[in-house]
Parts: sequence; structure tokens; C-alpha cells
Amino acid sequence: MGVATAGAKVLIVEDDEDTCVVFSAGLGHAGYRVLTAMTGIDGLRIARDEHPDVILLDLSLAGADGWEVVRCLKASKSTGDIPVVLLTGYPNLERRARDEGCAGYLTKPIRLGALREAVESVLPVPM
Repeated sequence: MGVATAGAKVLIVEDDEDTCVVFSAGLGHAGYRVLTAMTGIDGLRIARDEHPDVILLDLSLAGADGWEVVRCLKASKSTGDIPVVLLTGYPNLERRARDEGCAGYLTKPIRLGALREAVESVLPVPM
């Protein structure tokens, strides 16, 4: 992990508790400060309150799905600049994810190494 990623704050919005625990532990072990939300609504609230450096967003969420969440994030002055990496079990949605404003896209199952690489690739480089 480089200087740019040391201590970066990552919000994981994922409704599968086991997946959330594995991703949180893996990113925490790599030095990230991890926040979690189990619903899209909670994810939006935490994003506004905590302004994470990166959001890992599951597509299939109860209440507000990932598409709705990313549109709300990108439409807000307070969260529009936060890079979002979409996580999904559905293949062939990368173009739509980019069109919706996502900075990255990963298809499940996701290896922890690939997750860390995706986070590092969207973090801003410090000046």
C-alpha cells in the first residue's frame, strides 16, 4: 500500500453480511479505515456525514438499489466527487456503470486483491 492509500476511508455498502465482514477485514488489514452500511439509504447517510475517500457499492440492495444510490451520490454537491466502485454479480454492466458515473466496476465473486487494486486505482493522488 502506497502513501496515497495509507489511512484512506472506504465505505462499503453491501447487504450480504458475510461479504461485508470479509471485505471490511481485508481492507482494514491493508490499512484502510472502513465504514459499512447494509442498505442504500444508510450508505447515502454515511457518505454525506463521513465523506469517505471511496465507496464500494453493491448493485442489489433493498429499498434503494445501487443505481439509485449512485445517482443520488453524483447529484449531491457534498458527495458528487467521491469515487464509486460498483460491485455486482451481474456481468456486462460495466458500460452502464461508467455512464452512471462509477469510477470502477467489479463482478462477484471478488478476490480481496482485486478489491484493494480497485480502491487504489480510484483514490486521488496526493500533491
